[in-house]
Amino acid sequence: LKPNGRNIPVTEENKKEYVRDCRTKIYPANVVERRLYVNWRFMRGIEAQFLALQKGFNELIPQHLLKPFDQKELELIIGGLDKIDLNDWKSNTRLKHCMADSNIVKWFWQAVETFDEERRARLLQFVTGSTRVPLQGFKALQG
Repeated sequence: LKPNGRNIPVTEENKKEYVRDCRTKIYPANVVERRLYVNWRFMRGIEAQFLALQKGFNELIPQHLLKPFDQKELELIIGGLDKIDLNDWKSNTRLKHCMADSNIVKWFWQAVETFDEERRARLLQFVTGSTRVPLQGFKALQG
């Protein structure tokens, strides 16, 4: 890497050089090698903690019982369903190319109001990738 780089703070003036150097010197060009590198960097720091967590989790729920579920289904099973505040969702929804008082938007929210919590959670999962609302509410979602 860069000589004495550990002692050089990243600033606005040198951040492009820093990112370029990280890309060219640290990360392999090959996608497979890059994936292996990231996995190695990630696991090296937390491997012991992760293995202990995995062992404890598997003592509670044997791994063969989890195989039929994907990660989203496990999130629902483990975390349960939160009550989704539709007023918070509506007030923090940013619309593009339409207005909140347009028929299509009104019909959408009317449909969502008829959904039970599980169906709302599945819609939220489809839209955001998670069935859970951030602790700060919908205003914390980036999109």
